[in-house]
Amino acid sequence: MLVQRGPEQYEFFAGSLRDLVPGDLVLARVGRVLDLSWLRAEVADLYSPDNGRPGIDPEAALRLMLAGFLLGIVHDAA
Repeated sequence: MLVQRGPEQYEFFAGSLRDLVPGDLVLARVGRVLDLSWLRAEVADLYSPDNGRPGIDPEAALRLMLAGFLLGIVHDAA
């Protein structure tokens, strides 16, 4: 299932996480120019509409992979 999350689900008690990220951080700069609004429609047919658990938001997944690449975070232990 492909579920769209609202902005209220990303807010915490201390306010928005975006307020805590410095504006000159590479992820903040990329976030200002990277538009992934097309991605959800592109992959929607790959998700079952009524079967299984809700999937990870494709935009969030791609942003996490990009963040790992840009920050040099290695997730594989060899």
